[in-house]
Amino acid sequence: MLAPGAMRRVILDLGCGSNKRVGAIGLDHRPEKGVDILCNLEHPLPLGADVADEVHAHHVLEHVRDLVQFMEEIYRVCRSGAVIHVSGPYYTSRGAFRDPTHVRFLTEDMFQYFEVPTAYGIRTDFRIEQIEYEVRRSFRYLPSFLVKYCRRHLWNVVDTFWVTLRAVKGDESRGPGSRRPVGVQG
Repeated sequence: MLAPGAMRRVILDLGCGSNKRVGAIGLDHRPEKGVDILCNLEHPLPLGADVADEVHAHHVLEHVRDLVQFMEEIYRVCRSGAVIHVSGPYYTSRGAFRDPTHVRFLTEDMFQYFEVPTAYGIRTDFRIEQIEYEVRRSFRYLPSFLVKYCRRHLWNVVDTFWVTLRAVKGDESRGPGSRRPVGVQG
């Protein structure tokens, strides 16, 4: 039970399916075990503004047709400082192509469009905090500069990647150099 005046941390698991994170509120369009809120992620989320402290969207973005609207909705429901965890198949992996329900390919560079100043009038202010790559076994023991080269120029070097974002709202100072991702494995 929460102490008087204490706020409960709100964790959202978007597109959770039957694998909802422990302690999270699961949102999905299919009525599966673990789904708390049935909704179409292609429409506005049935949540108020500034309610979430943490959002998980694992293997979801590649299925969303209007990614800008979806990211704006995530931003809307996030409190200032909320952490957003995103993962998906890397654009040069077989996994990006094999699922017929994928409507887009994901790259680490696309998240720069959701930082401020946003391009094309996108109404978000996410800071990229970290990007990690699941490198295929045959490339894992190469020096990092060579892994980076292979990731950018060869197919099937990376299967999945994870991006951690932070919602910046209000008068928060982004500070000098804050547009540069922290902990990004170039």
